[in-house]
Amino acid sequence: MPVEKTIKLYEFKELTEEVQDGIISNYLQDLPGWWSDDVEERIRNEAISIGIQDFDFSWSGFWSQGDGLSFTGRLEFKNWFYILTERLTPEEFVNLCGKLPHELVQRQEQNRILWGDCHIARDSHTYCHENTVSVSKPSSELGWNERRGYPSDNEIMIKFGEKAQKCLNEWKNEVCNKWYSDLQEAYEAHVERDNIIENIKGHELLFTSSGTIVDNGELV
Repeated sequence: MPVEKTIKLYEFKELTEEVQDGIISNYLQDLPGWWSDDVEERIRNEAISIGIQDFDFSWSGFWSQGDGLSFTGRLEFKNWFYILTERLTPEEFVNLCGKLPHELVQRQEQNRILWGDCHIARDSHTYCHENTVSVSKPSSELGWNERRGYPSDNEIMIKFGEKAQKCLNEWKNEVCNKWYSDLQEAYEAHVERDNIIENIKGHELLFTSSGTIVDNGELV
C-alpha cells in the first residue's frame, strides 16, 4: 500500500552552511553559459567602433597557461592609421619614418603612396591567447608616377610599414588582454558566493534538509 509521508522544506537561508556550500558547488559545476553573453556582445560592439572588419574572436579561461583571448579581422588605412595617431606623438612619428602624420596622409591623398589594409590573422589554433594571432604589415605600393622616381617615398613606405606593424601588434596585444580581463571580471563576479546566493534566492526555490531542490512538488 502507498505510504504517505510529509517532507519539511526549507528556503536557502534556512539551510546549514554545509548544505548551502554543497548547493553552491553544484551550481558552479552547472554554470549557465549565458553569464558571458553581455561581455561578448560588448566586445563585438567595441570591435565595430574600432573599425575591425570581418571580426571574429575566440577565448578560453581561466585556469591554464594557454588561456586568453584573441581576434582576427581586417583594418582599412583610415582605421589602423587612427590607432597609430592615438598611440604615438607627432615626434614619435618623425622618429618612425621621418615624417609627421599629416605628411603621410598627404602622400595617400596625392596617390604617391597607396596604403591598404592590414590583417589580423591566426597563426595557431592550439590556444586562444593574444600571441596566437598577429598583425600583418599594412599593404602598400607606390603610386604610378612614383614608381618612376621619388626613392624617398619608397624608403618611407618600407620603413613606416615595418614600424606600423610592430606598433599595431602591441595594440592588438593590449586589446586582447583588455577584453580577456573583462570576461574574467564578469566570471569572478558571477561565481562570487554572495552573488550566487542572491541568484538562487531570486528563483524562490525550496530544498530538503539535505539540499535537494524541490520544483513544482517534485524532487530535482
